[in-house]
Amino acid sequence: MHRIGDEQRNVIDQAVEAALKLPGMAGGGKGARRRLLVTNLNVRDGRILDGHPSIDPSNYAIARLGELSGRFTAFFSNDPACFEPAALEDFDAICFNNTFGVLTEDKARQQGLLDFVRGGKGFVGIHAAAATFCQYPRYDQFPEFGRMLGGYENGGHPWGPKETITLTPEDAESPLNAPFGGKDFEIQDEVFQMKDHYSRDRLRVLLRINLEKSDFGPERRILAERRADRDIAISWIREEGKGRVFYTSLGHNPHLFWNPPVLGHFHAGIRYALGDLAADATPRPLPA
Repeated sequence: MHRIGDEQRNVIDQAVEAALKLPGMAGGGKGARRRLLVTNLNVRDGRILDGHPSIDPSNYAIARLGELSGRFTAFFSNDPACFEPAALEDFDAICFNNTFGVLTEDKARQQGLLDFVRGGKGFVGIHAAAATFCQYPRYDQFPEFGRMLGGYENGGHPWGPKETITLTPEDAESPLNAPFGGKDFEIQDEVFQMKDHYSRDRLRVLLRINLEKSDFGPERRILAERRADRDIAISWIREEGKGRVFYTSLGHNPHLFWNPPVLGHFHAGIRYALGDLAADATPRPLPA
């Protein structure tokens, strides 16, 4: 499952250990080790593809976050049968880690995923999860998934993976943002901008791009609505029925999975989705 070398494993292990020592990362849970199902399915035209290059280091990082923190155990499957309601019953949350495309066209399995979350379980979406259950140029194959997630990535990439952007931890009091210490930080990663189903009336933004400190020039491929509201969210949480959703568009570049504050953010987001960490998901408008 984890096709990475020993050197990269050591780097990730050190980063995970550093992340778990950051403010807010220890304790605060309900004591039970939770079960997280992780899938990396990438599908195009019904064919399963090899997937994203960051998948192997990110899978390893997620597994180690659970092992070293003692908060959860990660289980990995790219079998579409894992979406069967009976299979999902064994887990507290499911993580779409850089998934892509229409993972299953089986309506019962699609509904089972929604019912799983709405019934009180959790969902974690990392990066390309927002490009899942749709296939460009269509975004109508499973719109309920986009609404559950909080948005579909159908606005292109205004910043590429080698460009530097500045992120603002918008909700400084959230335990999911504790690793950032309330400070803006620079990062390099491919940026998604959300269009369909994205609304601050339905989610609580945790991280957004600071457009005063990032290049927001007219040549950028920015959606008209995002240029108007100047709101390009990177991470958020939301409630779906009785369940919990954490999404972050971070995670295109492999090096993010050995960045301690980012790993701390991922860890807290996973714990929130698992029901192991309390956080306020009340929607809030863009700060003035």
